[in-house]
Amino acid sequence: MLKRAKRIVVKVGSQLLAGKEGLNSEFIEELSRQVEELRKGGREVILVSSGAVLAGVKALGLNRKPFSLSEKQALSAVGQPYLMAEYRRAFKRYGTEVAQVLLTAEDLRSKERFLNAKNTFEALLKLKVVPVVNENDTVSVEEIKIGDNDNLSAHVSVLVNADLLIILTTANGIYDRDPTTNPDARLVPVVEDEEELLKKCDFSCKTAFGTGGMGTKVEAALKAARKGIPVIVAGGREKNVLLRIAEGERVGTLFMPKKKLKAKAYRILYLMKPKGKVFIDEGAEEAVVKMGKSLLSRGVKKVEGRFEKGDAVEVYSLTGELIGKGIARCGSDEVEKEKLFIHRDNFVLLKEVEDEGV
Repeated sequence: MLKRAKRIVVKVGSQLLAGKEGLNSEFIEELSRQVEELRKGGREVILVSSGAVLAGVKALGLNRKPFSLSEKQALSAVGQPYLMAEYRRAFKRYGTEVAQVLLTAEDLRSKERFLNAKNTFEALLKLKVVPVVNENDTVSVEEIKIGDNDNLSAHVSVLVNADLLIILTTANGIYDRDPTTNPDARLVPVVEDEEELLKKCDFSCKTAFGTGGMGTKVEAALKAARKGIPVIVAGGREKNVLLRIAEGERVGTLFMPKKKLKAKAYRILYLMKPKGKVFIDEGAEEAVVKMGKSLLSRGVKKVEGRFEKGDAVEVYSLTGELIGKGIARCGSDEVEKEKLFIHRDNFVLLKEVEDEGV
């Protein structure tokens, strides 16, 4: 499976890119060498790279993470040119050009913008350019914010129809506990049953400059795997890690791909931020879960939050169990006036996702 992967997305975290005086030039040079080896072998590679905020922090002589969103945006604006300059210099040795691609959640949840971004990636790969992707922190606000580059890498993998996602981190894979504080922590070599993984593992640790931790890596890996994309979480400092993975060597943690989640369902589940919640009665729950019907407004017994027609909402049972997520056919003030609340085609049931192994 890994040997057959032609299009590969590689995510690199801030901790790997951090050097004593700013960005770690040696690491970026080694990363570019491995990417070039993969490209020589006929692979296509897209990099999802953190590091802009880190570069801004170092450029301005700070020794802490930004305190506010506006400060993070400012530091990202300072650091992004430094980050791209490092990648450009590293790849220039091989005569390869790199391209900066900055995305927000809105670019991915809007079908038109999603297709535009997809076409841009296809054109760049056809031109033999290496895309370097980052979240567009400078303009991101809460509504259009993805939040971390682990999840961004999963979304990019779906966007470009990747054959493999590799998430490089400072740990050598996914462990059941934080290996830096627990000497008995065990590596999880393969993930097939996600419920079992989430039961036995603690993913609470975070890094100094990164926005996520192991939890966001697992979250991102599960999203991509549910779309049918195999994912490897591995140590970025291991020798020739990308080349070894591409040759099928057992490195890090492999998340096995599941049955493909449809594109619309993926977008509703993972890209559309819920604007509200509704709680439905037992009759409506049986109709949507067991009979696969649309959700009628008369089954909605309680509404929380304010939303408009076309917004995503979460649907719960009266006991508080999350049933699914869908696109509302009316606003929160109009539920009682309308007959149909969520059409079946725009409703993703969690039970379906779990039962089908996606």
